[in-house]
Amino acid sequence: MRPARSRPILATGAACLLALTLAGCSTGPSDADRAAWTAWSTAIVGTTPNTAASAPITASAARGVTLEFSPATAFRAVELRCIGAARAEFALTYVAGSSTVGTQQDIVCQNGALRTPIAIPTAMQNLTSFTVSATSSDGEGVWTAQLQR
Repeated sequence: MRPARSRPILATGAACLLALTLAGCSTGPSDADRAAWTAWSTAIVGTTPNTAASAPITASAARGVTLEFSPATAFRAVELRCIGAARAEFALTYVAGSSTVGTQQDIVCQNGALRTPIAIPTAMQNLTSFTVSATSSDGEGVWTAQLQR
């Protein structure tokens, strides 16, 4: 049987161990995580290089990536994906001739899993350019956007 005073020492030791473990978990993604995210997005963009874009997720508004099409090209949808963050808010700008439409789309990242494509507004389907960016309160991760015909 242990003396009564060793129990508080064990409890304190366990609390310290738990605090150290939690502190280690909250340090954020590793360089290996970031490299894996980049490889993931590069592979996606590589499958359709002229109709897909990718960039890091930012904590605040970013300039975005623009794809340009000459002549105008018909697209019906865009598939948005992200990895490394819990959620991402996408800013999408469609340009068809002299018309421009901007929208926002909030998605759950689901670790980069395939998502249901989002329809491009019918009047904007003959795109001359498409600009996209993504932000997240996490301020980490990578996004991709793939236009679909």
